[in-house]
This record gives sequence, C-alpha cells and structure tokens, in this order.
Amino acid sequence: YFSDAYASGDRTDKGIVAVLSGYPAQPVTSIVKIPSKASKLPMIPVELNKNGYRSLFYYGGEPEFANMKAYLSGGNFDHFTTISEFSKKDQNSKWGAHDGVVMEKVFEGINTSSQPFFCNWLTLTSHEPFETPVNTVITGTDDESLFLNSLHYTDSILNVLIQKCKKQPWWNNTVMVIVADHGHRLPRTGKKIDDFKIPILFLGGALNQQGVQIPATISQIDIAATLLGGLGYDHSKFTFSKDVLNTANKQYAYMSFYNGFGFVQPQGFFFFDNQGRQIIEQGGRVDSTDVRAGKAFEQMTFQD
Repeated sequence: YFSDAYASGDRTDKGIVAVLSGYPAQPVTSIVKIPSKASKLPMIPVELNKNGYRSLFYYGGEPEFANMKAYLSGGNFDHFTTISEFSKKDQNSKWGAHDGVVMEKVFEGINTSSQPFFCNWLTLTSHEPFETPVNTVITGTDDESLFLNSLHYTDSILNVLIQKCKKQPWWNNTVMVIVADHGHRLPRTGKKIDDFKIPILFLGGALNQQGVQIPATISQIDIAATLLGGLGYDHSKFTFSKDVLNTANKQYAYMSFYNGFGFVQPQGFFFFDNQGRQIIEQGGRVDSTDVRAGKAFEQMTFQD
C-alpha cells in the first residue's frame, strides 16, 4: 500500500491516460482530445502484448465518453466489454451497469482467459449521482454521505472479486493494482491537496512481500514503470513514469487542475495558479527551487 499517493488530474479521461500510459495530466486540456498525440503514447497493454499477454478491458458505461474509446483503441486490447454487452435490465444505473454486474463479467473473463493476461476494469458506481443498487450502509442524503456510501458499495464488490480470485490457481502468479482514476472534492477538508490524494494498492499472490506500507511519494503516472519494472520488462518509453521501488529515483508527484498545477515532495507541497501566477496553497518546506522544478515539469509536458 502506497500511503502518499496522488492523482495526476481531476477527470477520468486524464486518469486513465496517467495509469495506462504513465502520462501526466495537463491544465486546460486533455491529451485524449489531441488524437495525433494520444495515439503515439506508450501503453502498458502494448508492452505486455509483446511479452505474450492477452489484454482485456471492462467498463459498464459508454466508452465514447470523453473520447476514451479512441485512446483505448491504440492499446492492442484483445477484448472490450462495455455498455452494449449488457442487457437492458442490467443497465441499472444512470451511467450503465453497476459495478456488481460488471464484476461478474470481469471474473468470468479473466478466469477463462489464456494466460498470462492483463485485465483493466474501470468502475463507475461511485460517479455522481452516487446511486447504489443495494440498501445504503452509510446514512444521510447529503452529497458526502451518498459519495461515501457509493465507495463502500464499490469496495465491497472489489472484495468479492478478490476473494473469488484468491481461490483460483492463477492467483499465485497474479498482481492486482487498485487505484482511483482521480481524486475528489469530497469529503471536504478545505485543502486542495486532499482533493488529489488517492489510494494505490498492489496485491496478489505474485508479490514477494505482503503487508508492506510504502510511504514514498507516488503519482498515478508511476504505476506503469513500477509494474513493468517489477515484472522485469522494459519501461524506457514511459519517460514521465518512475519505478518507485527503485530507491535511487527522486520522490515527487505532479498534478494539474483547470489552469494550474501542484507539486508534492516528501518535505513539502504547493499549488500554483497559472492565471494569477501565484502559489494558492502550500505546506511543509517549499522554496524557490521547488517552485522552479514544478514549473519546469509543467513546461516539459506541454512541450512534449
């Protein structure tokens, strides 16, 4: 479990690129809206396919959302399951099929897939309006209570999936990564940094250590190099991603919002407003060198 992890952006279309391509989110725009660039990004499934993996993608909603389908089409996925694969009765949420319904297809797909496999599941029940197909566990009708209840539901579904997977012979050869696509304004703390803090959890029988909490500062974009590096595969194409299990790498996380960016290091963090050209939030130790580093990283992403 990585206890100091951050999302790269604030939307799903930015998060999925950050995870699968190790590519940082940009202020003002999203890389998926620039197909000529997005189509040239490296992707985890492409690298795994080179090593004999079969790749699957599951989402209970509409893949055309935010131009994600165009981006995902470059990932060499062997199989897609999206909203059209579910019956009308199972399209039981505003966005498509609830996570419990999709989970059953995910398990069936990976349990009958040839090995090795790479499966990507994008959940959706915890999206607004935070509906769940079961009775609420967390009481209250305010947004925060409904949001937390939707997370509780999706978490319970993930637990069912994990328990089913643990009973399969392939579990001992499997790594599962659980990560949020982006942070959230809820629950409100009054701190922007909390809006970007997310869980990143590696589990599975293939891990050679269990029950380890790693306090290193990590970003979504670091999953690609960390996962591929741990598997012994080349990740040099993922130029913005770093293997955080390699202690020689510097610890930091960059994130962007509408027209600004944040930069987090173990000793401190800050958020910079590009329009007002000033720091709008900071904590810990931050000096001019840190600010220049954050600005340089933002400039590198735009130049790229």
